[in-house]
Amino acid sequence: MSLLSLNTIDALTPTNGHILVVGDIWLDQQQLTIRNQAQGFFQSAQSAGLGLALTLHSAQTPCTFVSYVGDDNLGSQVSDALANAGVLGDLLAIKEWATYTNALNFVDKREEADPPEDANMRRHKDEKVIPIDGFSEYQAHLQNRTEKYLLNASVIVVVDLDLGCIAEPRALNFVAEQRGVPIIAVVSEQARSRYEGFEFVVAATDADLLVIVANHVAGFAAATGQNQ
Repeated sequence: MSLLSLNTIDALTPTNGHILVVGDIWLDQQQLTIRNQAQGFFQSAQSAGLGLALTLHSAQTPCTFVSYVGDDNLGSQVSDALANAGVLGDLLAIKEWATYTNALNFVDKREEADPPEDANMRRHKDEKVIPIDGFSEYQAHLQNRTEKYLLNASVIVVVDLDLGCIAEPRALNFVAEQRGVPIIAVVSEQARSRYEGFEFVVAATDADLLVIVANHVAGFAAATGQNQ
């Protein structure tokens, strides 16, 4: 698995007042294999950051989404779903790496004399969305892009399901506060302890997740005079 040269990836130019969504995508392999179900699943709360970006995007308030995918067909489907909806997607497609789904397996090389050479197999128990090799570089890329896109964002939504996208949430919170951008954290129970001190934290498992986050975003927009 080779490390992509991050310096070759062009940054986006979001519209002033855009909504910035950053973080994990969660994909259910069974849902994706059902005919004509993938798009509906992408747009649901179950897909986490992806579903939020697609839901929050509108002609009045465009959305920008920053995350990671693999260089496979599923990663292309995610990218196409964003593009077709008009969402700006800054998706790092990691070379020789499968887009994360709940069907990926961890292969312990210490226990297998000849582990299969399969991109769908993770080589470390902590490898989920991004690989261990180059982990710090990938994290720095996400942090740098997020800081850049915060310059003209109206709100940032950080999505952390403890899958590896978000390593330093307090750093993101600090930058958002410095720039006066409201921040909403959507977190799993496993990630909750990293978000102490955040003013707006929503459980990723909340049945009304999309509505709650959309209401927060609309409230921030009204308070700051966005879309008027």
